[in-house]
Amino acid sequence: MNLNEHHGGTIAAGVGHRRTGALAHVATLGPWLAQAGLPFLLIAYLGLRGGGYDAIVRGEIGIAAWWIVIVGAAAGILPIGRISRAGLVTLGIFAAFAAWTALGIGWSESAERSVAELGRVAALLAVFALALTMQGADGLRRMVGGVAAGIGLVAGVALLSRLQPGWFPAPDTVPGIEATRTRLNYPLDYWNGLGAFVAIGTPLLLVAGASARTLVARAVFSAAIPAVVLAGFFTVSRGGGLELAVALVVLFAFHPRRLALVMPALVAGIGSAILIAAATQRPELSDGLGGATAASQGDEMLAMAIVVCLGVGLLSVAVGLAQRHGLGPSIRVSRKGAFAATAATLVVGAVVAIAAGAPQSVSESWDNFKDPVSPASGAGRFDSASGSGRYQFWETAVDAAKTEPLVGIGPGTYEYYWAREGSLPTFIRDAHSLYLETAAELGIVGLVIILALVAAPFAAGIRRSLTASEEDRVWLAAALAGCAAFAVAAAVDWAWELTVLPVAFLLLTAAILGRSGEPHGGIGPRLGLVGLSIAGVIAIAIPMASASAVRDSQAEVRAQDLGGALDEAQAAATIQPYASTASLQEALVLELQGDLEGAAAAAAAATEDESTNWRTWLVLSRLEAKLGNAEASVDAYRKARSLNPRSVLFQ
Repeated sequence: MNLNEHHGGTIAAGVGHRRTGALAHVATLGPWLAQAGLPFLLIAYLGLRGGGYDAIVRGEIGIAAWWIVIVGAAAGILPIGRISRAGLVTLGIFAAFAAWTALGIGWSESAERSVAELGRVAALLAVFALALTMQGADGLRRMVGGVAAGIGLVAGVALLSRLQPGWFPAPDTVPGIEATRTRLNYPLDYWNGLGAFVAIGTPLLLVAGASARTLVARAVFSAAIPAVVLAGFFTVSRGGGLELAVALVVLFAFHPRRLALVMPALVAGIGSAILIAAATQRPELSDGLGGATAASQGDEMLAMAIVVCLGVGLLSVAVGLAQRHGLGPSIRVSRKGAFAATAATLVVGAVVAIAAGAPQSVSESWDNFKDPVSPASGAGRFDSASGSGRYQFWETAVDAAKTEPLVGIGPGTYEYYWAREGSLPTFIRDAHSLYLETAAELGIVGLVIILALVAAPFAAGIRRSLTASEEDRVWLAAALAGCAAFAVAAAVDWAWELTVLPVAFLLLTAAILGRSGEPHGGIGPRLGLVGLSIAGVIAIAIPMASASAVRDSQAEVRAQDLGGALDEAQAAATIQPYASTASLQEALVLELQGDLEGAAAAAAAATEDESTNWRTWLVLSRLEAKLGNAEASVDAYRKARSLNPRSVLFQ
């Protein structure tokens, strides 16, 4: 072989190696994007779009997820691996919840609200199904990291909106609760929702900062924690504080190297405490009062936050390097020893608490919780045990469940029951508890299903941790902690309706369930996914299309195009002929056009669509009065008042 042949062979071999390396890189990048990139984008997008509370935003995500599943399953790309048995069981539980919600339309007092609720469940089911199909060999670590990064980004934006409000649009104030505008709620538009969001993300960031494979990733994740916690502090959410405490307890209970986690947690905790202490010394900023003083304090806190977060990031790198080189304590506690120590701590703590008068304190706190008067604004809220009306909301949900204990009053209809039977002159749409609201709207059957769904990641996670590698147990602990935070939030607030929160929970659940170690499944599971996806798209598209048409009609009214507004309202009524919202919009447009007879007829149709919706009767009363039909107007007014007797509108 001559020299040229030798070099030619060497060059060819080099090109071959580069091609092989490039292909390997692409093969690695694809799963990484699916398992880490997609969760990050989902959380970030929903978080920055009001938490995904809007039906159209939620519907867009659901339809997009179902289409990815359809195309991926049809092409044989999804699922990436065989879905685990626990994953299939949990998917079946969720599908059963969707089916039971669909059946509930048949006995609901509002088909429109129930169909909308089915659309919500179908959208969440889409995210869960997609996440399950994307589980791979390293899916647990990647998905937990992706969710953590998404929460860190959104919480960072939330903090900036308080420190530098001029960079963001003016926040909307919810009518009737203007006093709460000082509590940080951007961009989720609900302070307790943002508090729960922070509680879900903090343990994920802590584990990612302590266990990421690169020092850069460790620094970034750890540095985010003080900023995220400070954002949670500005929400003044007592529920968020409770959820964070539960999440951290679960994290340390299941983490296999809990002592090694103490130092990273201590570093992040000290950084967070420094920022919170600084914030409490700047009341104009922490209370969101605005003005020159608050702006100056915001500049100071931004500079301090940058310094503290950088310091925490650098210290976390130092801790990571020390642990890598075997420096520092290497104490290891067995699982049995950890449980024994935990049990002993609980016993000692219980004895001390009883001696300190804890039972009496708990009794007094429960009495305070039942007081519907909201505590004062500011950090002083943390000292109050008032439930801000939750006891009354829950009590009414229990009463509603008693009326139809097996099947419930109908999906999405708690608002109407509360308006009729509630004990406070307060408008609410949700019972502030997923479990009690489900019992009220879907009966015992629905409650059992939703409890099984929420319990699934804990049952599977505990079982998996018994045989998993130590690294997997680290990430399992983080995922279980995030799921625990959501489970508590769902018990005390309307977390289920703020889409980004259940999406985070479902992504973590899918990561915990993982995939089977067996080869890729056959055509049967793929056909099942396609069928489920088609049904899910239909369930989402119907209420979404109707809501979009109603909004287009309202936009046309603002643009003074009444003809176009009427066309859109009638299109919405065609899509959902049983929906009172479309009929009511048509009535309002006809009224603006001067067709009072037609408007009254459309409003009457709305009362037939939803006979227990007080708004439709009130609009009909006004239109009948305009027509000079005094008796019909009074009758409609009395009907509206009977359906919402405590409202200030009728006092």
